[in-house]
Amino acid sequence: MTLATRVDNILDPSIFPAEKGPSHALFDAWRQSDPVHWNPANPAYVPNVPNSSMTKGFWVLTRYDDVFDVSRDQETFSSYDEGFVIWDLDDEELARQRANFMGMRPLEHTAVKQFLMPAFSPKALQNLVPQIDRLAKEIVDGIAARGQCEFVYDVASKLPVYTFCELMGIPEPLRDKVVELGNAMADVETRGDHEVDPTFLLFGLAEEISQQKRQNPDGSLLSLLVHDQSLGLSQMAINMFFIVFAIAGHETTRSTAAHFIYLINAHPEQFELLKSDVDLYLENAIEEVLRYTSTTTNFRRTATCDTTIGGTPVKKGDKIYLSYSAANRDPTVFEDPHRFDITRANARKHIAFGTGPHVCIGARIARMQLHALLKEIITRLPDLRVSGEPVWLSSIWFNAITHLPVSYRPE
Repeated sequence: MTLATRVDNILDPSIFPAEKGPSHALFDAWRQSDPVHWNPANPAYVPNVPNSSMTKGFWVLTRYDDVFDVSRDQETFSSYDEGFVIWDLDDEELARQRANFMGMRPLEHTAVKQFLMPAFSPKALQNLVPQIDRLAKEIVDGIAARGQCEFVYDVASKLPVYTFCELMGIPEPLRDKVVELGNAMADVETRGDHEVDPTFLLFGLAEEISQQKRQNPDGSLLSLLVHDQSLGLSQMAINMFFIVFAIAGHETTRSTAAHFIYLINAHPEQFELLKSDVDLYLENAIEEVLRYTSTTTNFRRTATCDTTIGGTPVKKGDKIYLSYSAANRDPTVFEDPHRFDITRANARKHIAFGTGPHVCIGARIARMQLHALLKEIITRLPDLRVSGEPVWLSSIWFNAITHLPVSYRPE
């Protein structure tokens, strides 16, 4: 592990491809000597996203306890005031963020979360198990006879988007388009390279399907959102729900599945242990991959008053960078944190899904999808191996593998 050469390069999207993930050497150095680290503004890194800039510095939190405590205190550390991304947003983009489930005022967020929770309850999700298992089998059926495939697109990206489509009630003919746009949307840094921003194409889909639900209610999650009178959601808010679930319901599962295959190939002794008893080891192995990779690496909060974090004074209006990647490698919580160990006793203590009011509402369904897909792969393609160099997403948000060639004995 090599220390990044610049101390202010945390916003450099080339870090992940260069280091195959976040710069943990940099986080380790900060955690040891400067755990609430001031990162100055760096105009050299201009966001490739419309309506955003980088003119203000920010505090980087690298200790587990600091990230945990700030995440749970939405009154002092707001995701509403200036948004939940580290960039500085113009008024138009900030308004979109505030319509987003993750950027609402606490009372609005609580009301919407209570409305959504029944759809994500254990009982409701249990009804999805046969569908998830069937989709996982169909995905592996589609590649099992080939002997090789590109794992990210052919396998990992399909199940979460298809499950999202089932939840939201998206018609079958539109699902491949959602897969395509969901992948493009998740690759945040490259969105500006598209002729048309995939955000607006997804907006168009959301509005088209919302209109269908208004005319023909069907009990799907999108139909419930469109017809609910208590929340009074605007079409923009519904569009933003669509976007959040298209990304959050897809990015973590897609990336974690790819990281899982990459890591168990890099640690063959762990792979052999896993195959010796899949039912015994798989659940904890998934938690260790979530901890080890932290696919969504960070979110932002803004201090609503003068306060302190870990003894460091923080002023009202200061930006705070919550590093989930650093928190999940904190040696005071995880012994020998840079060791990948599918038997780690406290692997599930990770905060890869966040914590507090904004903990990922889809965490349970993500775990269900990962378990179904990975069990299908391990039991049917037990000799699956990485057969080419993986490609990492150039990003400051997602620790994601975008290309992973694999080969295996054809079924």
